[in-house]
Amino acid sequence: MIGISKCLCGYNCTYRGDSNKQDALELIDKKGNAVLVCPEVLGGLSIPRDPAEIVSEDPLRVQTVSGKNVTKEYVEGAQKALDILKAYDIEYVILKSRSPSCGLNHIYDGSFSHKVIDADGIFVRLLKKEGYKIYTEEDYPGKL
Repeated sequence: MIGISKCLCGYNCTYRGDSNKQDALELIDKKGNAVLVCPEVLGGLSIPRDPAEIVSEDPLRVQTVSGKNVTKEYVEGAQKALDILKAYDIEYVILKSRSPSCGLNHIYDGSFSHKVIDADGIFVRLLKKEGYKIYTEEDYPGKL
């Protein structure tokens, strides 16, 4: 089984209320070989929702563009998504790049200016601690 960000398989769960569908990943889901998660929705955030970015590391703070603190939702959603994946024999995980939840090695810098920095999203941090192999929709096996 492969863990995949739900938005990559055509589900309308992004902050915009749409998806980031990748046909190849949607096919993996349709074949029944995927476990889909959206940490942000699992944390109780709505669809659509204001865009959010990690604006502080110490203390950790995830904030919407309008200034609302959504750190709790991001942390709780990441833990719920991890718990779901732990229930399956996951070979690796494919997540949405640059997301404050799912970004691997690169996320937006917290200024809402689309500037990218070297850091991980909240969910990715948990997955790394657990030893999961992680890819983004830009570099997963089969696309490399």
